[in-house]
Amino acid sequence: MATFAASAGGYAAMEIIQAAVEYLKEHEAEKTQREYIRAKRDVLVTVLNNEKDCLLDYFEHRFAERRSALEEFYALMHTATESGDTTQLQASLAGILGIIQDNPLDDLAEFQEKWRNPEFTIEL
Repeated sequence: MATFAASAGGYAAMEIIQAAVEYLKEHEAEKTQREYIRAKRDVLVTVLNNEKDCLLDYFEHRFAERRSALEEFYALMHTATESGDTTQLQASLAGILGIIQDNPLDDLAEFQEKWRNPEFTIEL
């Protein structure tokens, strides 16, 4: 009977060792998976931040252009009003209306598509 107990005890010890090895393998695999998930998250956060920066830069430049043009048209409108020049007044009003009616998002999709092209350069 002692032989059976020793053999059963040995068998149980072997199962425990195998279970421990399996646990360590799973633990390592899960650790690797968590590291992969963290790395993937970091890449996605970086991509989102780059997209955000791109959009904010786009809007900053797009609206700066609009502001500058509107300021010039309003200055022209004031000059034309003071001088009584109806041709300049009509031109300034047409320019103001053209800018106001222009949707600044119309060319955003095209800009985003170009932005994703690694060979795209912005000329200021």
